[in-house]
Amino acid sequence: MRNGDRWEVGSAFPMLLPSGDSRVEPPEQVRFFGSGRQALWALVEFGRREYGWEAVHVPAYYCPAVVDGIVDLISVRRYDSGPLGPHPRPEAGPGDAVITVSYFGEPPLLPSTPAAMIIDVTHDQVAPWLDRSRAAYVFASLYKTLPLPDGGMLWSGNGRPLPPAVPPTEGHLATVSRGLSAMCLKTAYLDGAPLRKEEYLPLYAAGDAGFRSAPVSGISDRSRQALHVLPAQDLRRRRIAAAELASCLRNRARRSGPHPHLRRGAGVRLARTTRVRPPRTDRQERLPGCALGHRPGGHTTEPVGLLPPDAPPAHRLPVKRQ
Repeated sequence: MRNGDRWEVGSAFPMLLPSGDSRVEPPEQVRFFGSGRQALWALVEFGRREYGWEAVHVPAYYCPAVVDGIVDLISVRRYDSGPLGPHPRPEAGPGDAVITVSYFGEPPLLPSTPAAMIIDVTHDQVAPWLDRSRAAYVFASLYKTLPLPDGGMLWSGNGRPLPPAVPPTEGHLATVSRGLSAMCLKTAYLDGAPLRKEEYLPLYAAGDAGFRSAPVSGISDRSRQALHVLPAQDLRRRRIAAAELASCLRNRARRSGPHPHLRRGAGVRLARTTRVRPPRTDRQERLPGCALGHRPGGHTTEPVGLLPPDAPPAHRLPVKRQ
């Protein structure tokens, strides 16, 4: 952030369009919707009509807003599972569907079930293990980890038919407009313009409320075109680096007190991220002097997307403003 008194902790993306050579092509057969929730709604409605699905089983540890989006469409049943276990054992039959979640980018725990398997990969839509996934369906919200105003994606891991494509609705485009306005104002705020956060935060909130209440829509043209140029792999590495650095700072604070940049309300550099664990490699790079702590199961302790204002260049994302 270029202005010393402007800072963010978490929150939504400003307006930016990073450039790079690590673009990722989506699956050949894919459907784009206005949000991940709309993608799931379209899939469940399609499954009821085409396969006679009677219930959808969801893990106990799951986003309430996603579940709320389908409770009026089909019977929803919970099963005991989350990022730390236990192993999922939904009581699902062949006429049901089971949603399992890639928590923090980890390969999901797949139950043994005759039901149709659906994987939510919102936390990491380009994880390497996805190439080996043969789930009936895979879906994700795109604007949670990419600098987009909207977007949801749905595909099949084993070639099953997909719901029909739909165009963007006028209501959805109005919601996207509010989101883009918020992103523009936030960029101006971070650049030092005479704005207050209260001027753009309500626009973000209105946009999210619009996604919750709107009927199924196609993705906006802005997000559809941006997907062709976004360096998805670079952004993924960025999230992993931010998670490692945040975990390092937390462990350092436990040993010797807060990092100087986190004392007295000092600003921090935003690195929007989901909770992802660095991929296992033979030579795992570590930040100097950092011993990363992990939860049982290998998840990073507190991978929050924060970077100190003077973070080393390796942890900065080059941004090309359009």
